[in-house]
Amino acid sequence: MTILVINLASASRARLQYADHLQDGLRLNYLARAGIAKAEVELMHDLTPDYDALNESWANQESSFKELPLGSGSVTVSYHPEVSGLDAGVFLYGAMDESSRIDINVASSDILKHLLERVAQVGQEEATDISRAIVDWRDKDIALTPGGAEDEYYLSLTPPYKAKNGNFQIAEELLLIKGMTPEIFAKIKDLITVYPTGKVNINTASVACLGALGLTDSLCERIIKYRKGEDGLIGTADDGIFKTLADLNNIGSLFTEESTQINQLITSDQVAVKSSIFRINACGEFKDSRGVRQRNIVCVIKRQTEKPPQILYWHEN
Repeated sequence: MTILVINLASASRARLQYADHLQDGLRLNYLARAGIAKAEVELMHDLTPDYDALNESWANQESSFKELPLGSGSVTVSYHPEVSGLDAGVFLYGAMDESSRIDINVASSDILKHLLERVAQVGQEEATDISRAIVDWRDKDIALTPGGAEDEYYLSLTPPYKAKNGNFQIAEELLLIKGMTPEIFAKIKDLITVYPTGKVNINTASVACLGALGLTDSLCERIIKYRKGEDGLIGTADDGIFKTLADLNNIGSLFTEESTQINQLITSDQVAVKSSIFRINACGEFKDSRGVRQRNIVCVIKRQTEKPPQILYWHEN
């Protein structure tokens, strides 16, 4: 009888612990979801319909997104903007503009090549081959680009597989590409997107992404400096904003080469000042006798006119 009682008590305790675990998980999930909802509201009530920049309430507003108290817990919505090497460790509080990244489903092989060279420090010839293999993977035909790869190469691997001949659905698909390594992918994964942003937002793009578009290092730095304003900080009230692409000419006196680069960028139809797709990283948190408990939700949404945002991606951990 004593053994039976002990076993029953142990089983009951395990069930109670499991119930507590489920309850805590549900509580954390709702906290994180509240952060997602808050970011969606800010995006839907954007006061600047003609442009999107890092100093707007949806992109950086500590009072709304940093450790926002909800009941006995809190939620934080934040991201690292990846603006330049000088901003390492800086976080903004709000939603991230997905158009600050390079869309690998539409980017030209030259843009992809520049990104690999500048960010992943890949040699020119290797970067050329990888960028062409990326284009071969996503294009609809089976024609082989010199240096690229189609079915013949991939079917020779173990295990064999075919080129997709369609758009990338997740960034990790790049690891299937000829020449791509986990080390290279790790260096570029936070600067690329598979969502249909189409154009890079000149108000939110990083130095690396601006450089991938063909701008020199010095011109990239001048654009970022203009965006930071007099206080030298991103996401603050005095930020310089490009309300139109023509405003790129307002960053100060330009050398002939710089003017040429800017004009080519404007006419290339690769950049914009407005965005429609955003990434939200929400962390629900509460403390109890066992310590700090957290739940993260990352989602990508498409902002729509007079309609609720469309969810393109959702991941919880």
